[in-house]
Amino acid sequence: MKKVWYEDLTPGMPPEGSLQVEARGEGDWEFVFPRLTLTIYEYFHDAIESWEVGDVTFAEQRYRQLLTDYPEFIDAYHHLAILLEETGDEDEAYKLWQHAVRIGEEHLPDPVRAGKGRLPWLMIDNRPFLRACHGLGLELRERGEIDEALAIFMRLLDWNPNDNQGIRDLVVRCHFLIDQPDGVLEVCERYPDDGMETLLYGRALALIQLGEARKAREALELAVEHLPLVAQELVKERHRAPKDFDPDHITLWSPGQAYHYWLEQGHHWKRTEGALELLREVLEGMEG
Repeated sequence: MKKVWYEDLTPGMPPEGSLQVEARGEGDWEFVFPRLTLTIYEYFHDAIESWEVGDVTFAEQRYRQLLTDYPEFIDAYHHLAILLEETGDEDEAYKLWQHAVRIGEEHLPDPVRAGKGRLPWLMIDNRPFLRACHGLGLELRERGEIDEALAIFMRLLDWNPNDNQGIRDLVVRCHFLIDQPDGVLEVCERYPDDGMETLLYGRALALIQLGEARKAREALELAVEHLPLVAQELVKERHRAPKDFDPDHITLWSPGQAYHYWLEQGHHWKRTEGALELLREVLEGMEG
């Protein structure tokens, strides 16, 4: 398909005044898109609905036309990037995410750039930029650029500490990929009451890797108490996917959640000396 709004994979920049980031109370900021009216959003949602029912061609054309007319439309970049990635054009999708994030970053005020200002998810017009950053981070991780992905994910936690996107899970995964157990612990301390399996079991694994046996045992006891199926899955000799397992739709406290954790993180447990042995001891002690 002919690229109707750019030829060299370099989209245009928004015209002056078409995008601002304004203060909203103490430390909070919000993106503002003055030109994006309700009618424009209706066109945008038409594209999303067409994509959902399988009319990819119409959706792509609509996204591209919107970006021709409104190059500040960060959410259109993001959705077009997802569409292109799903249809096999990962390189263009990557460039779109890069461009969308660059547009947003160039409009950020100094406090937000310095990590001292927040972009709360609850402010609706912040979500396109936060989503685009998430998409770019995932793409960087997929390409093996873990340090760059981690940097984006950490900025997202600074901008939106409530982490409505589950970024803390990705931060833990990245730290394990580059052998930084201290970084895992920092995230876990930032969210001390979090029940996410990646953090509960990740904290214990990081402590094992750092040689903190007593603290690791305590962390494992807490993890097993809250999510015993994860421990049971990790220590299995053979792993089989539960019936109707869907990695895109995981139910909490289910065998699917446990199996998914093993798929994603089991190799870190296997390669960490003494980790599975300690987990078996804790599990047997609690079950006994």
